[in-house]
Formats: sequence, C-alpha cells, structure tokens
Amino acid sequence: MLRVAHVLLSFPLLFLLLLCRSSPTAATAQPDIVDETCNQTASDDPNVNYTLCVDSLRSVPRSKHADLRGLAIISLRLAKANATHAKSLAKALLKAEKATMSGYEKSCLETCRDLYGEAVSSLKSTVRMIKAERYVDAKVYASSAVDAPGGCEDGFQEGGIASPLAEENDYLFQLAVIALAITSRLG
Repeated sequence: MLRVAHVLLSFPLLFLLLLCRSSPTAATAQPDIVDETCNQTASDDPNVNYTLCVDSLRSVPRSKHADLRGLAIISLRLAKANATHAKSLAKALLKAEKATMSGYEKSCLETCRDLYGEAVSSLKSTVRMIKAERYVDAKVYASSAVDAPGGCEDGFQEGGIASPLAEENDYLFQLAVIALAITSRLG
C-alpha cells in the first residue's frame, strides 16, 4: 500500500516537472541577444541593416550564447573575413585583367587591394583592443575599416568607370558598420 501511494504521489510531481520544463515562462525565457543587439543598433544607426545584422551574427553558432563583447568580436571577424575575400578578389582581377585594363583601372584596383588590406589590419586590431578592454581605441580602428569600401568606390566613380567590386564594397561596408555599431555599445 505504501508503495502504491508513493507512485501516485510521484506521478503528479513528475507531470508538473515535465510541464515546467517544456513551457518557458517569462521568468525563465532568455532574451535573444542577437535580435536585441541588432534591433538597438539598427535603431541607433540608419546605416545598420537589421536583417543583415541578425543573419550574419546568427550564421556563427557561438552568437547564441555570446554577450555583447562576444557579439562585437564575432561581427568584427565576419567583417575581417569579408575584407580578406575582397582583397583576394581585387588581386585576382588585377592578375586576370592585366592585359585589357587601363592604367587608371589598374590603379583603382591596387588602391582597393591596399584599402582592404588596411581594413583587415584595423579589424584585427579592433579585436585586440576589445580583448584588452580598450573600447575607445577599438572604435577608432573599427571606424577606419568602415571607410575602406567607400574609398575603393571613390576611385572608380571619379574616373567614370563601373566598379567591378561594387557588391563586395557594399557588403563589406554593411558588415563593418554593424561591427562598429556593436563595438560602440561596449564603452
């Protein structure tokens, strides 16, 4: 009889435990830091594309459990990877189009390649500054990376030439702006 009573008493407790674990309440639900951060940065900066911010950060699984500092580092690394890709593309265009491009086009591509290289270096430095909790310096380095795509595009526009790097520059600008906006929230 005692054993039956024990089982009957255990069943409602087990049921309640399962019910509590399967339905999050407002008290136990964790805020989505990616959504929250992207929403705030997009509200503060008209250059931040909310959807791109969310999609790019969520493409890195660690972002789900990151704090603001971690999201800043993730966003900076995403921008750095894109700047590295853009630099490689500029190098490839220089090599592939060497015989058919004008001296001006070559100069523009070389400028872009150099600007992308500087952006990569600035983004690496920004990560180091964040890790050292030097947030003011981090903002300065991140700001310089934001300028690289525009500097690249300026050369082509001044010469009246269509930029072969327009898509890369737009995407790099967007990622760099997101990284700067999140970095700026740190300090």
